[in-house]
Parts: sequence; C-alpha cells; structure tokens
Amino acid sequence: MASFSRSIQDLKNAGERTVERLSNSRYQVLRDRIALAAVMLMLIASGFAGSQYTQRLRMHTNLVDESHLILANLDNIESQLNAAESSQRGFLISGDESYLDTYQRVVTSVAALVRELGSLVQEHPLGNAQLSVLDKLIAQKMMGLASTIEVRRNEGFEASKKLVTNDFGRSSMDAIRASINEIRTLERRSMAQREMTAAKTYITALIVGLFSTISGLLLVVSILYLLQHNRRRAEKAAEAISTEHARMQASLDRIRRLETDNRRMDQYMRSFVEQVEDYAIFAMDENCRATTWNNGVMKVLGFEESEFIGQDIRLLIFVPEAIELGIPVAEFETAAQVGSASNDRWMMRKGGKRFWASGITSAVHDDRGNVVGYSKVMRDLTDKKRDEEELVDLAARNSESSRRMSEFLATLAHELRNPLAPIRNALDLMSMSTLNPEDEEMRSMLDRQVVQLIRLIDDLLDISRIGRGKITLHRQVANLRTVVESAIEASGMLIQEKGQVLRLDLSEEEIWVNVDPARITQVVSNLLNNASRYSDTGCVIKLALSRDRESAGQAIAMMTIEDNGIGISADRLSEIFQMFAQVDDSLGRGQAGLGIGLTLVKTLVELHGGTVIAESDGVGKGSKFTVQIPLAAPTEDSIEDVPVKEWPICERSFQVLVVEDMRALRTIMARLLEKLGHRVQVAEDGLAALESITQVIPDVIFSDISMPGMTGYDLARKIKSLPSLSDTYLVAMSGYGQFSDRQQSQESGFNEHLVKPVDISKLRDFFERLSINPKDGR
Repeated sequence: MASFSRSIQDLKNAGERTVERLSNSRYQVLRDRIALAAVMLMLIASGFAGSQYTQRLRMHTNLVDESHLILANLDNIESQLNAAESSQRGFLISGDESYLDTYQRVVTSVAALVRELGSLVQEHPLGNAQLSVLDKLIAQKMMGLASTIEVRRNEGFEASKKLVTNDFGRSSMDAIRASINEIRTLERRSMAQREMTAAKTYITALIVGLFSTISGLLLVVSILYLLQHNRRRAEKAAEAISTEHARMQASLDRIRRLETDNRRMDQYMRSFVEQVEDYAIFAMDENCRATTWNNGVMKVLGFEESEFIGQDIRLLIFVPEAIELGIPVAEFETAAQVGSASNDRWMMRKGGKRFWASGITSAVHDDRGNVVGYSKVMRDLTDKKRDEEELVDLAARNSESSRRMSEFLATLAHELRNPLAPIRNALDLMSMSTLNPEDEEMRSMLDRQVVQLIRLIDDLLDISRIGRGKITLHRQVANLRTVVESAIEASGMLIQEKGQVLRLDLSEEEIWVNVDPARITQVVSNLLNNASRYSDTGCVIKLALSRDRESAGQAIAMMTIEDNGIGISADRLSEIFQMFAQVDDSLGRGQAGLGIGLTLVKTLVELHGGTVIAESDGVGKGSKFTVQIPLAAPTEDSIEDVPVKEWPICERSFQVLVVEDMRALRTIMARLLEKLGHRVQVAEDGLAALESITQVIPDVIFSDISMPGMTGYDLARKIKSLPSLSDTYLVAMSGYGQFSDRQQSQESGFNEHLVKPVDISKLRDFFERLSINPKDGR
C-alpha cells in the first residue's frame, strides 16, 4: 500500500514537474522582457534623478550664499548702530549740529539694513522671531538716542549728561549685540547644515551619474547574455520533457502492478479483521457513525452488522452518566487533536449490560490534516477489573487488620504494666527488708522474672511502633565496646542462671559508631538472650567485637554472637527475622519466646545503616549472628563510658500524694515511699485528691492518667490553676509511655512522666534530683 502511494505520488510529481517546466519556459521569456524593461526604466530613472540632484545642488548653494548675506547684513547693522551712538555722543559733548547730520544718515541706513535683513530671513520662522526682537531693541535704542538729543538741545549739557550716566544706553546696546549674536549663531549653524547638505547632494549626483553609466553597460551585456541563455534553456527544456515522459510511463506501469497487490492485501486485511473475535474493531466517519463491523463487535458489544452500521457510537455504547459528563465528546476531540485517546472505562453493550472496556480511539486524517473519520479497538476486561478491585479491597482489609493489631499490642502492653507495677514495687519493698536466704532467693527469682516481663512488654511496644513507622533514634557518637558491655550486664543474669559460659573477645581499641546507644544495647541484649534461650545448660556463648575490612568504601564495626545450641535448619534461615518466627516450635523447650526479638534486631540494625546475618550449619550445630555497623569519627561530645550519676544521699523528706485507682498499686506505692522516708497520703481518684489537697499541701503528686471520672490530665490542669499549688511537682504514672503520651502529659501540666512499673532505683534518683533542685526534678 505504501509502495502504491509512493508510485502515485511519483507520477503526480512527474506531471507537475513537466507542467511546471512548460510554464516556466513561457514565464522565463516574459521575465526576460520584464528585466530589459526594468533596466531601461532604471536608466531613465537615473537620468531623472541626476537632474533632480543637480537642481538641489544649485538650490543649496544659493542658500549658502544667502547665509553669507545675512551675516554681512548683521555686521553692517552692528557697525551702523555703533556709528549712530558715536555721532550722538559727539553732539552731546560739543553741541555741534554737524554731528547730527551723520547721525541722521546712520539712522536711515540702519532702517534700510533691518528691512533688507527681514526680506532675507522671512522664510525662517526662528529667524523672523529673533529679527522681531532685534527690530524692537533697535527701535528702543533709536528712541533713546533721539530723546537724549532733544534733552541736550532744550535743557543743556548737564541734563543730557544725567541721562547718559544712568547707563541705559549701554544696557540697550548690549541687548542689541546679544540679539545680533544669537541670530548670527543660528545662521552660522544653518549655513553649516546647508553646506553639508550641498556636499552630500554633490556626492549623490556623482554616484547617480556613475550608476547610470554602469546601468547602460549592464543593459548591453544583459541583452547579449539573455540571447545565449535562452537558446541553451530551450535545449534543456526539450531534453527534460523527454526524460519526464519516460519516467511517467515507468510510474504508470508500477502503479498498475501495485494496484493489483493492494487489492489482494485489502482483501486479506478485511478477512483478518472480520475473523478477530476478542477485539471489537470498527471504523467511523467524522460524525462518529459506524462504517465497518467485525465479529469482535458481535462478541464484545453484542450487535449484528445491520444493527451497528450507521449508528452514532457515542449514544450506542457509552453509559448514560458518561454521556451526561461529556466524556464521549471529550474522547473524540482528544483523538482529533493528539491522534489517539485511551478509553479504559465502563461501557455498555447491547441490552444495557455494562462491562469494563480497555481500548483506544484513533483519528483518521486526509492529506491536508483534516479529520475524516475515527477507528476504535475495544476489549472486554471485566473479569480482570473485578480481580484488581478484589485485590485492592484485600489490601485495605490487611492494612486495617495490621493497624488494629498494632493498637492491640500497644493496649496489651499498657494493661500488662498495670498489674506489674504493684508487683515491682512490692519486690522493691521486700529488698529493703532483711530476708532469710530462702526468701531472698525467691525474691531475686521473682525480680528477674518481672524484669523479663517488662522487657517483653517493651518489645511488644517496639513492634507496635515499627508497624506504624513511629520508632525514633536518638543518635550520638559512642564507643561500641562500652555499649556492648552495658548489654552484657543486662543479659548476664539470664546466662548465669542457666549455667552457661560467656566468652568475650572485645577489641582493645576504641570503636566509634554513630548510634542510639539504648537501641544498640537492646540489639546486643536480644541476641545474647536468644543465644541463651536456644542453648542448653553448660553451652558456650561467644561474643566478639572488632573493626572489619572496608565495606562498599566505608569502614565498619563487626560484632558476632555465636553459640553451640540447637542451631537452625537451612529452610528456616530465610525466615528467622520475620515477625513471630520461632527457631523451634516444639513444646519441649519452655522458653520459646514471642518470636519478635530477632525482628526488632533486624529493624534496629538496618535503621542504623547496618546489616545482620544469621548462619547455621544445621540443627544441633549452633548458630552465629553477625552485625555490621558503619564506623564514625569521634567528636568532643562522644560517649566513651556509660555515664553513672552519683547523686548525694537524699536527706530531705517530702510530702507526697499518690493518686491511683488501683488499690494494690496505691497501697504498695505508699508503703514504698514511706520506707524511703517520705510522708505519704493516698487518693483513689481526682476528686479525692482535690479534697486531700485542701487539708495538706503536698510537695510531690504521683498521679495515674486513666482514672474514672476525672482523668490525670484533668487533675493536672486543675492543680496548675491553683496559685497555692504553684510549687507542687506533678509526676504522671502511666502504662503508656510513647512520645505522644509524654507530650500530652507535659501539655496538661505534668512536670515529669514515669512509665509503670517504676522501680525503687528510679524513685531514689527522682527524689535525689528533686532535693538538689526543687524547681526541676529532671
């Protein structure tokens, strides 16, 4: 089809070239004649221009002469005025009337010169204006001279002398000279411009004359050239016509062959389109009426050929709401403007049934770019669309389930902390008493179990934060060896209790890393606890810390924790860090854990830009965990050792109010504070606390947050509004300890937020700090 179009175009072009050459031959003869006529007109115009410039030259020369006359006239006027003034002075001094004869001749001469000057500058508006001023000044001067003469004649020399000495005559003469100089200056400028114009006109006249001569020579040469050129052009035109004739004949033969091939191809394509059933493929005219049909139209849209051809597609297959919104019109306008438009949307088949269609609408243009029709390809993807919607709905349900699980874990941790608080405080209270060895052993065992429960609760909260993307790192440059030693201290009790051996290989050199020390301590502790939990009594746990080779261009710290415990099967290594994954699901091991410790380890290490890898040779062959963290350069604020605050012994006794709705915690907390040497009152809710405050003003108030009736937040706001309690220190005690909970406590008026259970060491630290600075217990 493309070859056929090219052949038709070649034939058309050949014919156009032939006609163009024939037309050009006629036009070239006409152009030659026009060119000759143009050259002759140019010669005539050059001669005319030469005569014009000659006249202009004569005119500008006359104007220059006229300027010379004006300047000479000005000089004469100034000279005559000086002579008139001299004659008048001679008469005034001597009284001799003969001076007045000369004076009268000068006056007559000046008047004539002024009239002559007026005739010379009458065509110059600026000169006329200046001449008018000069004429008035001269008249004033003459009147002054005449009046002085009359005074001399009638009143004598002394009277005329007074008139002369008032300097009026001199100022009048100065004004005349200034006016003359101004006219002289204007005329000299005008004369300079006229001389320049005359010079330019002279040069232009010379150029025009030269151009006329050259044009004449070119006319003769052009005539000779055109005669020769026309002869050669006629020969080439005849040869080109013969060549084009042969080319046109070849194109006609090729067109006949291509027409046969195109008819065969059209038939093949028509058959192919009609047999396609999965796609509705059809064409439309410029008014969107269907002009073709295939079997796909029947399968996808349900229309027979007779029902489809000639129908407006916009009204036939678009749903009513799409028509109301103008979507069909917009789709076809887009196709007309940019060439095509996609149409993935709900459409309508015969009978009004809706289906999800995916396809494209394309515009068909003619040779001039005008839209002459459209083509459309459509496919029914309703099943795929419904599958996608089900997947989206499933993802939404999973997201909601995950959110609810995170909320459940956070609530569960809070509810577990409440009963743990009195147990923790009771154990602390027991530690302050002298117990027999058997009871002390039981107390220590319970204390370790409570610590383990608190750690599990903290893990639950961390998992909840990770699920919601709320975990935050408080980074600082620290010595990793110091952080590891802190973790060993925290996990050493569990390892010792199981009779296991911990072997350390810690680098003697300082290993600086930019981390959150508390979180890395949690990582090491979880790995040590994991190794101990899945190893039997007497097993060896190895912990090594060292610098390692460059990793991706950066030096790293490497820490390995290795045990010879139960090991990990090869098929479980890939899922060991997943949430709730267990190394050993059998009931034979009593400390299987929640399966969240390693998930926390992986998340925290990766938040620090590091990696953690689990390795094992199989079941019963132990396991090895390798943690890698990027090194950092030490700074002035780097932490080398874990700071230990040495508070002085608290000797001050505080008045304390404990507000707690849980009776057991309220009682144990009061007894513990009394054991520490403080005076304690208790209240079961906010109203009871306000009533107690009216009797005894406390120094410190420990208040629960979640209480019936008045919450801890309401109580804090109420207390802060009372001027008599402005120095009372408010401490919130809650099972919720996230950043948002602490922030809400601070906004309500609490000075500090403690998370349940609060052990005795924290209470001691608190009161020691408060005794040092009563304004700020922190």
